[in-house]
Amino acid sequence: MRDSPQLTETMSAASWGRVWAQPNGKIAAWLCTFGNWVGRQVTFSLLRDVDLRGGTILDLGCGHAETTMAILRRHGGHALTAVDFCADAVESVKRRKGTLPVTVIQADLLELDLDQQFDLVYSSMVVEHFWGDARRRAIAQHARFTKPGGHVFISVPGRSLFSRIFDFSLNRPAGIREEHFTPGELRSLLTNHGLEIVRFRELLFGSVLFALARKERTFSL
Repeated sequence: MRDSPQLTETMSAASWGRVWAQPNGKIAAWLCTFGNWVGRQVTFSLLRDVDLRGGTILDLGCGHAETTMAILRRHGGHALTAVDFCADAVESVKRRKGTLPVTVIQADLLELDLDQQFDLVYSSMVVEHFWGDARRRAIAQHARFTKPGGHVFISVPGRSLFSRIFDFSLNRPAGIREEHFTPGELRSLLTNHGLEIVRFRELLFGSVLFALARKERTFSL
């Protein structure tokens, strides 16, 4: 899988391959497990009255796709499309999906081209790995693949002391680069791409930002 053409504005596929190849330390593994559990509860809360019965879900930068597979089961969704440009992530989803109606695609988020729009477009801890114009383009892809009247769900790390400590002590030694969001930046990027914010939540004093938005109009890249 070739790297993204804008290496200065996002981590490359090769970089992510090296991250997936190295084992997590005990502290990092515990923090990720606990953080994923908390994030999943917040996600379920924000999506509590979104009707996805018979609907379709797109997971951008899916990783293991555990949360979106849980959403698919919980809300009675019709199908999930999981996208990641890391081969290890793709293989992980294939192993874990069982009999669930999950289609897995290995592709760069910025170059993804599908002839379908979805009822829910989801990404968790993904967009912070894009900066500069690539960050705007990543958000635009979320809007592009959402049906009019459909929803976008995004969670990203916010700018806080806890986020900086986590970044410098765990992410950077592992080769992970990210640029944290302010609430204003996330809100602005969503609304500038035709997405009306329905719910917005900050966790751990702004360390994690969650946004649920509805697509009210079409938007051209």
